[in-house]
Amino acid sequence: MAAALLVKQGYQCTGFHLHFWSEFPKDKGFENKCCSTESLEAARKTAYLLKIPFYHLDFSKIFKKQVVDYFLQSYQEGLTPNPCIVCNQKIKFGELLKHVRKLGFDYLATGHYVQVKEDQKGFHLLRGKDRLKDQSYFLYRLKQNQLPYLLFPIGDYQKKEVFKMAQKWQLPSAHRPESQEICFLAESDYRPFLKRQIKNKIIPGEVIDIKGQVIGCHQGLPLYTIGQRHGFSLSSKLQTSLLPPYYVIGKDVGQNRLMVGFGRETEKKKFQIKDLNWLVSDYQKQLINLDLRVRIRHQGELLKCQLKESKVILKEAERGVASGQSAVFYLKEEVLGGGFITD
Repeated sequence: MAAALLVKQGYQCTGFHLHFWSEFPKDKGFENKCCSTESLEAARKTAYLLKIPFYHLDFSKIFKKQVVDYFLQSYQEGLTPNPCIVCNQKIKFGELLKHVRKLGFDYLATGHYVQVKEDQKGFHLLRGKDRLKDQSYFLYRLKQNQLPYLLFPIGDYQKKEVFKMAQKWQLPSAHRPESQEICFLAESDYRPFLKRQIKNKIIPGEVIDIKGQVIGCHQGLPLYTIGQRHGFSLSSKLQTSLLPPYYVIGKDVGQNRLMVGFGRETEKKKFQIKDLNWLVSDYQKQLINLDLRVRIRHQGELLKCQLKESKVILKEAERGVASGQSAVFYLKEEVLGGGFITD
C-alpha cells in the first residue's frame, strides 16, 4: 500500500524485498514470517500490478548477526530484548537505507504507521494517525539526518482506510493475515527457540523473595520475563492459597536466582536508561520536562515522567519495567527519543 500510494502520487518507485535469517530450512515447514515464499510472491505481484521494478536482497547474514544474536545474548544477560527495534535501527533503516541511497534513490519508503513532518526547526517523527497501529515506539532510534530521506505513506491513514484501499486496488495485502509475532520464531512463544539455541545457558536455580529468602525454584533465567506470573514453583511450606500471586520482578544472573514479589513489590517509580538517542534539537531538550511522557512497552500507556540525565522518574509507580526494553519519550504527538532500560 505504501508503494501504491506513492505511485499514484507520481513517484518513480522500485520495490525491494529483504530475505532474513530463518532457524530452519524451507523444507522443514517454517520460514521467517517477514520473508516467506508467500510474502515474497505477494510483494512481487504488487510490484507487477504497480508496474515498478522489483529486487530481492539477501540480508540473512547481517540479520542473524545484528538481530538474532542480540536477542539471544540479551536473554543470556538476564534482559528482555525487543528485536524489532534493533531490526529497524540496523537493518531496515541501517543497511537498507545505505544500500538504496548508494543506488541513487532519493527516499526509502516503508509501511510503518508513523508520520514525518518538516518545519523551520527540522524534521519531526510523529505518532501514526491510527493510535492502535502506531509504530513510533519501534523507530525511536532513527537519527535526525535520516528523516529527510524517509517516507511513511500510510502513517496519515487509519488501518481500516488502508485495508479498504488495498481491496479497491486489488492488492495482495488486502487478503494477507496480520502478524504481530517475532518474525524468526517458529512458535508464538520464544522459549522453545531459546531452548534450542542456548540450551547450555538454561540452568535451573532458586527463586527468592525481596528479602533474599529462598522460596522455590525456576527452570532457567532466560525463560522468564519481568511481570511473568507462571513457570516457577514455590515451596510447599508456603501457604500460597492465602497469598496474592507472585510475579517475576528481577533476575540475579551471577547467582542464577529469580526474584519474585507481589503487590507494590512489583512496581517501580524510578529506573535508569542507557544509549539515549535524541531525535530533537538541543532547544527542545530544554523543554521536554514540561509535559514529558514515556512509553515502556509497545502500545503501553503514555506515562507522565521527568528525565534527569539518565534517570527516569515516573509520576506514578508502574509494573513491568523490564531491563532490556526501551523507554521512548513523547511530547504530545512527537517522538523525542529514548534509550534502553537498565534497571
